[in-house]
Amino acid sequence: MVTWDEQIKAHLFWIWKEDEGLLKRGREGMLVITDRRLVFISKTEMTYRAHYAHSTRQLNRFKANENVFRPAEGYGIADLEKDLDKSPDNLEVPYRQIMDITSEEKRWGTLLRVKINLGDTAKTVKFSVVKGWVTYPAKDPLEFQRMDWTPLISLVKTAA
Repeated sequence: MVTWDEQIKAHLFWIWKEDEGLLKRGREGMLVITDRRLVFISKTEMTYRAHYAHSTRQLNRFKANENVFRPAEGYGIADLEKDLDKSPDNLEVPYRQIMDITSEEKRWGTLLRVKINLGDTAKTVKFSVVKGWVTYPAKDPLEFQRMDWTPLISLVKTAA
């Protein structure tokens, strides 16, 4: 699937992904946006220190109202491919499989809703950026960020 001219457009940390449906448990991960696909990584080869540094930078950009749609320094397409091979829980969606992508403002934060074509069925996945976590008894989001998903939505719609 990799082509040599594919580039990472943005890398978002502290992403909470949920499948639509009753009693579906969410997962924490990273959202990597290339010019050809949307990738959710829940298990990565990235070190804890690097992940912490990138997450802290992203949080500081949110506080300063800066653009958070940036690639992570030192993380390339080769790293993305290694991460995709690490776990079957990682999700890769080429833009041509995205049937609909919308942003939804909720009371608690902003939600990105992606409807994916899986051949004979369709699946809806929801993404949101976490602001804070509770770690006991299980790691769950405590608060969510409010953000503008428009750059990602327009990239997907123009590329598809």
